[in-house]
Amino acid sequence: MTEFALDSEDHAFSKPPLATVIGALRHEREAPDQVISSTLIYGLSDLSPEERQEVAAEWRVSPSSFKHQVLRALYEASEAMFELNYREIAGLGLQDESSLVRSMSIDLLWTDESPSTMRLLMQLARKDPEQAVRANALKALGPFILLGEYGRVPVELAREAQRLAHAIHTDVAQPLEARRRALEALANSSHGSVGDLIRGAYEDGNHQLKISAIFAMGRTCNEIWQDKLQDELHSQDNECVYEAIIACGHIQLQDCVKEIGELTLSDDREIQLAAIWALGEIGGKKSFEMLTSLSETVDDEEGADAIDAALDSASFSLSLARLDLEFEDD
Repeated sequence: MTEFALDSEDHAFSKPPLATVIGALRHEREAPDQVISSTLIYGLSDLSPEERQEVAAEWRVSPSSFKHQVLRALYEASEAMFELNYREIAGLGLQDESSLVRSMSIDLLWTDESPSTMRLLMQLARKDPEQAVRANALKALGPFILLGEYGRVPVELAREAQRLAHAIHTDVAQPLEARRRALEALANSSHGSVGDLIRGAYEDGNHQLKISAIFAMGRTCNEIWQDKLQDELHSQDNECVYEAIIACGHIQLQDCVKEIGELTLSDDREIQLAAIWALGEIGGKKSFEMLTSLSETVDDEEGADAIDAALDSASFSLSLARLDLEFEDD
């Protein structure tokens, strides 16, 4: 259920005066079941240090349940409108006594690629008193570790994040959730131990570790996992099937197109949509033909939208392949 309301002009961004925003905070915390207004959606974006200070006074006296509701609504809005920037309000949330508020604040920083936020996430992963918050901080570190592979964060900072994830995953005294998220994060790197750690987690016998291992296989973007992923596409465990589909999409495994195409007809909606997405990511003529055929039979809006997006991706990859052939012919 959407927890925020946009203005009638769709994504038009008009930031209201701060006094109006403060008034909305006061009013809406008295009626926490109502949908979060566009006043807060727009007004809490791009807070200046002075605005943050004024908002903080109202934020501190608001109940945790309301803060969590607001942050969730801001997160949903940020997925729809990339121009929104909630770094300052997320910073307030990270100082909250509620672990749910802190964890939601981590999610709200998903568009922030700054080294300062990366350092903050590492601090939370090490020291937050709640294991759920530590695990979520590790999950959020994954994209930063990937940025390190492309040289978009300082080298030493990227190495420090890798060392942290490695230490937490290999420490069996750590909570399982933290160890899982650490492996998933580390898989975004070229760290020398990643392959062995994934194999160890896959063969550990713990179902949740296996799920994380399959997820991590996809993050490596390495075809060495093809045999295991093909096996998992035939699993009786829907969680394993779902993660294997996503991993095949990330690695772009052409040899798995047939099995993934069959899974677009699955009775499980999540598996069906994942398979459609994966065909788009893998691309190629066979994927394009499967998606085109599927588009002629789908009868619901969600499925049609997913197929359209996948066809766009598959078409792009086909165009690139044709260009490569033309260059080779030249």
